[in-house]
Amino acid sequence: MKQNKLRVKGNLVIFLLAWVAAQTGILAGGSGNQEQEAMENYLKTARVVKIIKGATGGRTAPWVVNLTDGQVQKQAIFKFVNRPRPAMLPDSYRYELAAYRLSRMLELDFVPPMVERTIEGRPGSLQLLVPGTMQESYRSSRGLEPPDKEAFDQALAEILIFENLVYDQCLDGADILIHKASWKVWRIDFSEAFAPVKELLPDCPLKSCSSNLYDSLMKLSEESVESALKSYLNEAELAALLKRRQLILNKIKELIEEQGEEAVIFVKK
Repeated sequence: MKQNKLRVKGNLVIFLLAWVAAQTGILAGGSGNQEQEAMENYLKTARVVKIIKGATGGRTAPWVVNLTDGQVQKQAIFKFVNRPRPAMLPDSYRYELAAYRLSRMLELDFVPPMVERTIEGRPGSLQLLVPGTMQESYRSSRGLEPPDKEAFDQALAEILIFENLVYDQCLDGADILIHKASWKVWRIDFSEAFAPVKELLPDCPLKSCSSNLYDSLMKLSEESVESALKSYLNEAELAALLKRRQLILNKIKELIEEQGEEAVIFVKK
C-alpha cells in the first residue's frame, strides 16, 4: 500500500526525530480542543523563518519549516505532493487534511494539528512536529514497556479503528510516534489513505473500542462527512469511507454480542 514512499520514510522519520529532539513545549502530553485550535491558528499565521528542503532526498520530499509568531518558535512538516486517485500511485497532502479533519470530528487527539497553507506558491498541508518522540518500531524492537500498558493498548486500539476507517496501513511502526516522557501516542502520515475499498483492512482485526469513539462513530452522519470532506475526497472515496464506518460499527456490535460489552468497550484512561 505504501511502497512508493518507503524509499524516503525511514530517512524522513530519523531526520525529524533528531531535528526536533531539542525543541520543547509542543504537545508533549494531551491536546484538548482549545490547544488544538491554538496550534491550528499558529500554523496558519506564523511567519516562515526557514525552510529545509531535500533533507531526505528527492524533489517531492516534505519540507521542514521553521515558524515564529514573534514570541514562540516551532517547526512543522510541509507536504505539497498532490497526486490523488485515480493516479496509479496515489499520494496527496489532501488525504492528510481529510484524515486530520475526520479525527477532529471524532474527537480524537492522536493526529498532530494540521492546516492547509500555501508556502512559496505551493499549496499543501502544514503539520506541527512533535518533539521528543520515538517510533513504535524502535520501542518494540528494544522491548521498551510503557509505564501504563492498559492506557497504551487503549491508544493503539483507537488508532487501529481509525486506520480501518480511513483505510491506511494498520499499526505501521514508522507512523506511530510515542512521546518519551509522557508516553502519549501519535499517528502520522495519511497521504495514501482513503482508498475506495468498501471493506475493512485485511489482517487488522478489531478487538475493542473506547466508549467515546464508539459514540462518535454512531453519531457521524453521511451529511456531516460529505460536508467536511468533499473538498478533499472524491465520491468513491467518500462512499467507501461511509461504508467502512458501518462495517466498523457492525463489527463492534458483533463483538459485544459474543464477548459482552465490558470486554469490548472501554473507558479511555
